[in-house]
Amino acid sequence: MKNPFQSGIFSSRLTIAVVLLVAGIVVGIQSDAVKGYNNYLIFISAFDHLIHWEDLYNNYPAEHNDLYLYTPGFALFMAPFYAMPKWLGLIGWSLLSCGFFYAAVISLPGMRISKKTTLFFIVIIEFITCIQNNQTNAIIVSCMVLSFFCLENKKIFWAAFFIVFGSSIKVFGLAAAILILFYPGKGKFILSMIFWTILIGMLPLLFVPFKQLIWQYLNWIYELLSIHKSMDHGVPHNYHPPLSVMGWLKTWFNVNIPGAYFQVGGIVLLMLAFLRTKLYHSLKFRYFVLSSIIIFTVIFNHIAESPTFVIAVFGAAIWFAWEEKNALTWTLLILMLIFTVLSPTDIFPRTIREEYVIPYVLKAVPCILIWFYIQFRIWFGEFEVMQKMNIDN
Repeated sequence: MKNPFQSGIFSSRLTIAVVLLVAGIVVGIQSDAVKGYNNYLIFISAFDHLIHWEDLYNNYPAEHNDLYLYTPGFALFMAPFYAMPKWLGLIGWSLLSCGFFYAAVISLPGMRISKKTTLFFIVIIEFITCIQNNQTNAIIVSCMVLSFFCLENKKIFWAAFFIVFGSSIKVFGLAAAILILFYPGKGKFILSMIFWTILIGMLPLLFVPFKQLIWQYLNWIYELLSIHKSMDHGVPHNYHPPLSVMGWLKTWFNVNIPGAYFQVGGIVLLMLAFLRTKLYHSLKFRYFVLSSIIIFTVIFNHIAESPTFVIAVFGAAIWFAWEEKNALTWTLLILMLIFTVLSPTDIFPRTIREEYVIPYVLKAVPCILIWFYIQFRIWFGEFEVMQKMNIDN
């Protein structure tokens, strides 16, 4: 009997689209109703500061809480939302994340729609948590996945676009560029990256002079370096330990080594996967490395926070979709669903969340375990050559 959810009005693509459409509208309305849009105010205020030649990275307590941490280019992208009524802008902002997320899930190459739907429902709660905070992380991880799709389909120019666009919001989106090591066209990729970097990076020149824009970029770099330095000296971001390997080791084992050392170690482990050149032709292997890169950008991030974990959960869901199912892999998935996905929700009693989950960075731990297990599988797992590519270095 034909599965009604695979075709027609009940197709899985339609299911995903409807869920995201409803989620985007509801979250936008909810944010406006409860006035839970501080991050959105940061974003649209940044555009106002940009066009009035004001320092994007100053503290503006009369407008919003917290600092603007994104690039000057991202401030320009907020122009359409700045022009909208707040309630409409909040809905539009949520729907933008939904659109990127839908495109990323549907575009995953070599996967049946049923597997994509399963992956989608693993991520959906964390995704909603992210857009409820008006965050950009769902867009960034979607850009990383879309760049993978483009590379798989030999669309080098557009792969570079998605990487540059994602990293123009948060710089760690640039990690997806590592994937080019699997594919031909490296010279074209580098030129495309340069083209998109110049184009997107210089777009604010529509509103500000060159000298002013360079000043903004220097202020941005200074702010990021200052935050990194403060974290290495034990100053918590937003008064909580970072949800990362560094935060986990510090809160569990009182390890106070500067985060840069952990990040370098993580990069070495990540890059070791590319030594297995004979497996480049395995689609499963390439997916495992994609998952590793995506999760890495969160668990080795010195300022990782709860809404960032839509990135790590998406990466873990991709891994699980391709992983052999056994007691260990199911246990890792369940731990992630409980502690990473559900712990910030009302399902967890507030006392447990505040006394155990947050202080002991339990949200991060399952993703850390999954990442290290992926490294083990990359080196000791079996990978059938499921899809051949003309890799010509």
